[in-house]
Amino acid sequence: MLKRCREVLVWRWRRNPLKRRSDVAEAWIGLAAVMAVLFAAPAAGLTAATAAERSALAESRGLRHVTAELVEDAPAATAARFSGTTGDELVRTTVRWMADGSTRTGTALVAADSKAGSQATVWLDESGRTRPAPPSTAQAGAQGVVTGTSAAVGAVLLVLGLRWAARVRLDRRRWAQWERNWAAFDAHRGHRHA
Repeated sequence: MLKRCREVLVWRWRRNPLKRRSDVAEAWIGLAAVMAVLFAAPAAGLTAATAAERSALAESRGLRHVTAELVEDAPAATAARFSGTTGDELVRTTVRWMADGSTRTGTALVAADSKAGSQATVWLDESGRTRPAPPSTAQAGAQGVVTGTSAAVGAVLLVLGLRWAARVRLDRRRWAQWERNWAAFDAHRGHRHA
């Protein structure tokens, strides 16, 4: 069984008078596809994962957190809610905080059902606008893993799609050659009977 499997895999590489150039081309395309899947797809996944993780961690640069006071009661959690890092349900509400000696007001994500006057942590950018909380290191790592895996799978699918397209093209050329050869044989056979 193993010998038969090996013969099937390497027949395009052996000397054979029936072997066509398209068979050799298909063998090289298959080898290139295997090499791309083994080396290029993991490299693409690793590169995308690293870039996504760095990008997620870069979101926290320039952000600072301040303690804010809720101006109004936070609404109850709804179906359209945001998930916080601690598993709490977060809702958007109006908050007030002190920055640069002045009082500022804006909206921020806070725990659902929080009462007016309670305190919450708000993240601000360089210009003092509220921003979502930056991702933790674990969240950035998870985002990198998802992005990297998606990139690797996408690279594999691209390679397999290109190999399939090349094989379809080679098959069409083989069928066209077969038709030409058959027509030549038929014409030659017809002349012999005439």
